[in-house]
Amino acid sequence: MVKNIHANWFMKGVFLISFFIFCNNLFLQAQTYTQTIRGKVIDVDSKSPVFGANIILLNSDTLIGAVTDVDGKFRLEKIPVGRRAIKITSLGYEESFISNIIVSSAKEIVLTIELREKIYQTETVEIVSETDKTKANNDLVTVSSRNFQAEETNRYAGSRGDPSKMVANYAGVSSGNDARNDIIVRGNSPLGVLWRLEGVDIPNPNHFSAQGATGGPISMLNNNVLGNSDFLTGAFPAEYGNKTAAVFDLKLRNGNNEKTEFTGQLGINGIELGAEGPISKKQGSSYLVNYRYSTLEVFNQLGIRFGVSASPAYQDVCYKVNLPTLKSGIFTLWGIGGTSKLSLLDSELKPEDWSYISKGEDLVFKTSMAAAGASHTYFFNEKTVGKFTLSASGTLLDAFIDTISSVDKSKFLDRKNKSTEANFIGNYTLTKKLNAKHLIKSGITFQTIYFDANSYEYSNEYNQYLYSLNVKGATANLVQGFIHWQFRPTDKVTINSGLHYQNFLLNNSQALEPRLGARFQLSKKQNFNIAYGMHSQMQPTIYYFYDTYIPTTNNYYKSNRNLGLSKSHHAVMSYDYNFFKNYRFKLETYYQYLYDFPVQQNWNSSFSMINVGNALEGIPLVDTLVNIGAGENYGVEFTIEKFFSNHFYFLLTASIYDSKYKDQKGVLRNTSYNGNFVANALAGYELQLGKNKNKAMALDFKYTQAGGNRYTPIDIEKSKLLGKAVYNDDEAFSKKQKDYSRFDVKLSYKTNRRKTAQSIFVVVENIFNTQNILRESYNADSQMIQKEYQLGLFYYFGYRIEF
Repeated sequence: MVKNIHANWFMKGVFLISFFIFCNNLFLQAQTYTQTIRGKVIDVDSKSPVFGANIILLNSDTLIGAVTDVDGKFRLEKIPVGRRAIKITSLGYEESFISNIIVSSAKEIVLTIELREKIYQTETVEIVSETDKTKANNDLVTVSSRNFQAEETNRYAGSRGDPSKMVANYAGVSSGNDARNDIIVRGNSPLGVLWRLEGVDIPNPNHFSAQGATGGPISMLNNNVLGNSDFLTGAFPAEYGNKTAAVFDLKLRNGNNEKTEFTGQLGINGIELGAEGPISKKQGSSYLVNYRYSTLEVFNQLGIRFGVSASPAYQDVCYKVNLPTLKSGIFTLWGIGGTSKLSLLDSELKPEDWSYISKGEDLVFKTSMAAAGASHTYFFNEKTVGKFTLSASGTLLDAFIDTISSVDKSKFLDRKNKSTEANFIGNYTLTKKLNAKHLIKSGITFQTIYFDANSYEYSNEYNQYLYSLNVKGATANLVQGFIHWQFRPTDKVTINSGLHYQNFLLNNSQALEPRLGARFQLSKKQNFNIAYGMHSQMQPTIYYFYDTYIPTTNNYYKSNRNLGLSKSHHAVMSYDYNFFKNYRFKLETYYQYLYDFPVQQNWNSSFSMINVGNALEGIPLVDTLVNIGAGENYGVEFTIEKFFSNHFYFLLTASIYDSKYKDQKGVLRNTSYNGNFVANALAGYELQLGKNKNKAMALDFKYTQAGGNRYTPIDIEKSKLLGKAVYNDDEAFSKKQKDYSRFDVKLSYKTNRRKTAQSIFVVVENIFNTQNILRESYNADSQMIQKEYQLGLFYYFGYRIEF
């Protein structure tokens, strides 16, 4: 029945695209629509404006160009709609190209372009690709990085506008669950992923997120407001700390400071409305805001059911206010936040509905997340810039399960968790560009963590509620600091070195972490990079405050209070070869040694924090942990990419890796993330239509093949005896499900009119309806092991308008 519902919606989507094209062809006149490209050119290190830079529109029948003024500003007018490219040159700076600028008739293109100063004059360096995706936007990053634009989250089939799902296409990254966006980077737990927004660490930005996790089913990060951002997968520079796996360094774009513009969108992620425009045209200040409400909840209110007993509802908002001044620097206000609620009610289950909960239970799950900040960037001179930021963020979890009597249908509260975690952060960074060869960047962060939690479950053994968390307004502090030195002895060699320090003051656990990287340009088309980094992170807050029950005294104690930091060493080598214009090959190999990870001391247990992070039920609460666990990850990654040009692109990635850990007994085991391999193939073709190329149709594909999920086998006889799943811990993660396979297709159509731009798309995920196994579970009613499957055949469509 559900498949038929999806099929009906898919056919409606195809019909809508056909009707959309017909209407536009009927009413759209043969006109050439144009738009403005403008922005600012700045030095990549000092962020000071570059005066006299030349900006030229490429592949144009007429010469269109501009020169930056004393504030680094430029303007290119009457640019035809479509994909465009520009070239930026300035005396004393390296030449730069920006390709695939998508110009529409509805929105101006506002760019911030960063140029890198030359060491000395050399022969002209050949540029063989679009904006170099082999390098991060952050010039201090050496290896294992990828810059991405919000447009890519829309371009790739199956990404759903979600940055996490988009980066799962990159080498070294995989996703263990179709229903969530947790990412596994080089065999590491998703708990090791750092989320940073506008230079500040933020909590997990996902709806319906489990406590302590870093992913969730739906992202709050809206691609309509994201600017150019970075994703790092290892050996990251000194400014990033308190995580061991990967970094999302996200930026919000500034709103249009000259013209008011609006965006409306309807899709699987929600119904959205965005606005941006000037606050003061004279000062160049602007605002940007986007609000989204759950599409599924709207359908539910209209009586459209999708075969589940749930009523998922969520909403979120994201904003940025940019306030530049003449002499006092730039003031910025930003924020992101959302609420979500999911009710899985067996008491309201219909015969045709799916069920995700145990029979005779009602579950209500509510989460909230918010982060907001204010920053002041001050330019002491053209070589020195400082940035001071204050931010506050927090998460709220309110969940409970009622058991339902089979006799009179009465409800009994079985378990409840209401927890609040807040972070108050002050951060200051200072960047000093001594000259073209030397750059120093340093910073310090002070963070206060507030934690209030009340989590308990009824125990039939003790005939009372037992608490796992009973915390009233506890606080803890975390201090981080770093210093980074970049040395460029020649145009062809860059050396990045630094130190990062952190101290979790609750128990004075600390680490001093060296970082070192070098980048060598072997030729005009080849680069070799090498890097090392030590990285550490504190445990999820709930572990430090977990209560262990003592039956003999009917009291509790916090056995994990003195947990130290988890640590790892990263070593990476990479080779990049741009073998043709717009074609790139990358080979990267790595080794990671993990140590001081918590394992359970007092029990014959295979538990290790290395394996915690992407379970549907959230992270398990475990007591008596000690920092003696270890592990290692190593592998090789391949990328072959054709950047978007001549109407098409493709991206081929493959990763071969091994991920192992040792438990408290010293037994070497597979980690829960050791799938051993993952491969992706993406491609797309875009055809411009109409006499004046005002319309475009695109077809995108994605295919993924990956090793199956690791699992611990269930002891069926013991499970029958106890009436619940009992796992054979001696064989932890020794088994692996069959390999994962999925093929996605996306069809989209865009059109431009005089003051509006519209697009519509249809996506088919898992088009062959491959039955990928998620996990095995024990059914107490049938006393059998049953398989739970990943997402099957799934259709959806969306519509977007800009005006």
